[in-house]
Amino acid sequence: MTILTLLPLTASAEDHACINGIYYSADYSTKQATVTNYDNGTCSNNVVIPRTIEVRRNGRIIGNEEKTYTCTVTSIGNEAFSGFSSLTSVSIPNSVTTIGSFAFHGCSSLTSVTIPNSVTVIGWDAFGGCGSLASITIPNSVTAIGSNAFEGCSGLTSITIPNSVTTIGGYAFRDCVGLTSMTIPNSVTTIGERAFSGCVGLTSMTIPNNVTSIGSGAFDDCTSLTSMTINCPTIEGRFIPKSLVSVIIGDDVTSIGGAAFQDCTSLTSITIGNGVTSIGPHAFWGCTGLTSIVIPNSVTSIGRYAFEGCTGLTSMTIGNGVTSIGYHTVEGCSNLTSMTINCPTITDDIIPKSLVSVIIGDDVTSIGDYAFENCSGLTTMTIGNGVTSIGNGSFDDCTGLTSIDIPNSVTSIGDNAFHGCTGLTSVTIGNGVTNIGGSAFVDCSSLTSVHISDLAAWCKISFAGQPFNYAYHLYINGQEVTNLVIPDNVTSIGMYAFSYCCSLTSVTIGNSVTSIGWHAFWKCSGVTYVIIGSSVKFIGDDAFLECTSLTSVHILDLAAWCNIGFDVYGSGNPLRVAHHLFYKGNEVKNLVIPEGVTSIRAYAFDGCSSLTSITIPNSVTTIGTHAFHDCI
Repeated sequence: MTILTLLPLTASAEDHACINGIYYSADYSTKQATVTNYDNGTCSNNVVIPRTIEVRRNGRIIGNEEKTYTCTVTSIGNEAFSGFSSLTSVSIPNSVTTIGSFAFHGCSSLTSVTIPNSVTVIGWDAFGGCGSLASITIPNSVTAIGSNAFEGCSGLTSITIPNSVTTIGGYAFRDCVGLTSMTIPNSVTTIGERAFSGCVGLTSMTIPNNVTSIGSGAFDDCTSLTSMTINCPTIEGRFIPKSLVSVIIGDDVTSIGGAAFQDCTSLTSITIGNGVTSIGPHAFWGCTGLTSIVIPNSVTSIGRYAFEGCTGLTSMTIGNGVTSIGYHTVEGCSNLTSMTINCPTITDDIIPKSLVSVIIGDDVTSIGDYAFENCSGLTTMTIGNGVTSIGNGSFDDCTGLTSIDIPNSVTSIGDNAFHGCTGLTSVTIGNGVTNIGGSAFVDCSSLTSVHISDLAAWCKISFAGQPFNYAYHLYINGQEVTNLVIPDNVTSIGMYAFSYCCSLTSVTIGNSVTSIGWHAFWKCSGVTYVIIGSSVKFIGDDAFLECTSLTSVHILDLAAWCNIGFDVYGSGNPLRVAHHLFYKGNEVKNLVIPEGVTSIRAYAFDGCSSLTSITIPNSVTTIGTHAFHDCI
């Protein structure tokens, strides 16, 4: 025999009700109801949604289940009032947690809506097309504003977004043409694509520091949006409106992305915060309205073409943190005339040819090769006390420079560093310089004077080839040098050290000097006599070449003189123009070589035409080439 067990039938969980023209779907098991629709004929234009409703059971009743029950209204369903064009106001009870997608879409006459603190979600296109809605307050229970939520609310002039909202969906406020201002709270992390596009009345915007994602075109066609304060970590071009006039980038921003402000032609003012570390390629490309820019010390890299085509830019300050600069950074900045540079190394990638004045800060350590080459309009240059090297050709053909002060920190000046600076009339060279490259100041046709503060330091400079060819006057601490006395602490005189100093009339070389370099006094046409100390052991080729007024040489030790090495490769004896030899103040005519001298070096007395007799002792074993040549 089979026994059948009869199980109770489960009643339908969903019931329906229509109260005052509003339709509801109710769930008996949860005692919750959702607004689903409305009756256009009986529903009031001023809708008040109740907190609770009485619902009659529509399904089968089992046992002692109630026929009617009370439900709490917890949500407004998708499309619930969509297209209800005569709806003017709606009051939502604080039991509702969700406003569904398209809930009030197209309610074109809706002017007032109260959203209670219970609501946590405003769905997709919930109030889209509500063109008469003038203001709305979103409660602090809402965490997300759905995509298109208020799209096309053309009458909306103000809206308050609470600190609970983390997401503003795509197109959320698109074409809200009446909005003039908007405050996005710090809680927001995501702003969807085109969220505020077409908000033509919006004039200013602040983006908080917790925003990590902003969609493309978030502010497209916001034609009146002229002012922006940005605090989000990364700025990307996809959300920057072209209408901007002024921008404040907060200290929370770390990166200005590639092409971030590209073609923002109306942008005239920008403040970059102290947290920014990188400026991407093309970041400000074509911002023709920018007139000045200050790059803070926090920035370490500037991308290629970052300011290309900023034709309105007249001044720029570069902070001391920049270690990497892309090529052609200021390409086409034709009006950039003033620069203050503090980054460690200056390269030609950041130097426009339009410069008129430059301040190089104390944080700069190196002026790179050809950095300012052909900056013909450059008239004022200040070099900071941190610079240690001036590269090859760094100021080549800067024809507008009239003077240059090289600080004591500089140790080297490269080849052709100031070559062709035809407007340069004077140069001050610090006592830290140890190397000056070949042709460093050659063809500076107006350069007539060189100013130094330490003669000993000057003598120790290594000149790699002819550095000057017009600097006829040498000044030490402001006083022109005519009677040159080499200090006792100098052991060598570098080649070309005093070449072209035609204002010199006499040269006294002390006993500490052991060598005189090639061309050391070349073309010192005003020098009439030279005193050479007893320690000199080497005189370089052409050391006194073309000293056309030099007629006499005074020596202090005849034996030492006999052993001087003359390095002759060009014109012969460096002193052959000095026909008169003086020893201990007296002109030597009857020359007696001291006993004990073993050799008379090459060219020792070459050209001494005043000699009438020579006595050579038995100790001499060698007489060098040209030793007495032309002793007529």
